[in-house]
Amino acid sequence: MKADAQLYARGTSLVRPVTIYGTTTSRGVKRAEGATVLVPVEKPALVEVLTSLIDWQRFDGRKTDWKPVACPPVVADTILARRGDWPFHQLNAVVSAPTMRPDGTILNVPGFDYETGILFASELTWPQVPDRPTMEEASDALGHLEDLVEDFPFVDASDRAAALAMILTALARPCLPSAPMFCVNAPTPGTGKSKLVDIAAILATGQTASVLSAPREEAEMQKQLGATLMAGDAFITLDNIEYPLRSEFLCQVLTQGSVAVRVLGESRTLKLPTCATFCATGNSLRIAGDLTRRVVMINLDAGMERPEERVFDVDVLETARRQRVRLVTAALTILRAFVAHRAPKIVPALGSFEGWSNLVRSALMWLGKADPLGNTEKVRENDPERERTASILSALPAGKDWTAAEIGKKIQQRPGLDAEDAEVREHEALAEALGEFMERNGQFNAVRFGHFLRKHMGRIIDGKRIVSRGKDRNKIAMWAVEDI
Repeated sequence: MKADAQLYARGTSLVRPVTIYGTTTSRGVKRAEGATVLVPVEKPALVEVLTSLIDWQRFDGRKTDWKPVACPPVVADTILARRGDWPFHQLNAVVSAPTMRPDGTILNVPGFDYETGILFASELTWPQVPDRPTMEEASDALGHLEDLVEDFPFVDASDRAAALAMILTALARPCLPSAPMFCVNAPTPGTGKSKLVDIAAILATGQTASVLSAPREEAEMQKQLGATLMAGDAFITLDNIEYPLRSEFLCQVLTQGSVAVRVLGESRTLKLPTCATFCATGNSLRIAGDLTRRVVMINLDAGMERPEERVFDVDVLETARRQRVRLVTAALTILRAFVAHRAPKIVPALGSFEGWSNLVRSALMWLGKADPLGNTEKVRENDPERERTASILSALPAGKDWTAAEIGKKIQQRPGLDAEDAEVREHEALAEALGEFMERNGQFNAVRFGHFLRKHMGRIIDGKRIVSRGKDRNKIAMWAVEDI
């Protein structure tokens, strides 16, 4: 510990930071060359560290003298066995650029910061961020960031503000208890979605973003996200998503300060901090379910059939690398000015992300930018789960109570030949809306439909909601659709 050995506790694991040489792909995560990851400290590595730092000697009886030896393996075994009972510092995050502490001060001295548990590892020379920048200095700093993203075809001002918020979030993320995920959407491939994300990643980490393949299965998603959290990745992208993105575990990662992750190959879990910036990209990207309120959408549209054929005067990724020190200092100047002047915070703050809203979102709007959350309502309206629920609410009978089984009978009893057109259309709409609850044998699954009703009970969509009406004589749950 006194020799500043690069050993840190992360939950109940002992880890050490390692720099990757060459692009690698591990457990579905692709990382760029130069990325810093955390790897578990195994017995041989710990023996090597202890041997290099401590003068171990053994008495040689034949020579009646002491001679140098390697650290006895039993010492390493004993240290590793004291899992969770170590003097090693708890490591919350690894950064390669200055960042902001939770109290609003700037961390710009390389090394381990005992106050925050952040390891600042960088060989660059970083200037001091002014302690009390003026609003004019903050506006000038914001101009540098706007110049960097000037050539991207943002749909409107809120999309540009959301892109700036992504850059600020990537640098301030270690000081925030939670932060939303930034989603970059475009109607056509080649519009610049990954490039925009990589700008923020390069400024924050010096490298392009670590990329996940974003599997559909929740279990696989949990494994891949868990692997990135264990490795301490600071910037993570779910790239080229071709389906409505939903994930319960991702919802937890975005809103909670720490999550429990199972160690692959072992029967134990680790409680890991979630202080990483998450992004997602996709063409006609759709967000589903509870994840809709946890994202900030950035829309790009080049307005052409083949946007990849556009020619730019400047390579923005190379510019971000070459001017990284100046641009990072500009971003932190913006945040520091907002904190130093105790500028007004936007009310109401975004639920579950109050810290982010009170710093990043409010700082941009303080400087006259549009609200980064300007697309929130569009994200919710484009939610396939909302669309599905709305169609079901619209098709269910209104003005009377019913049971799930009665709805099933209504679907399976087709109108007669003499039925009125309105009755036929009503039956067809109900059968189409509830088609997912039909089994292969043509029977309606009232149990699954009942689960759907309980899950969505009370949720208001398009002025309607499902309400419970108690139970009938046979103690079967009754429901109704209520107009609000």
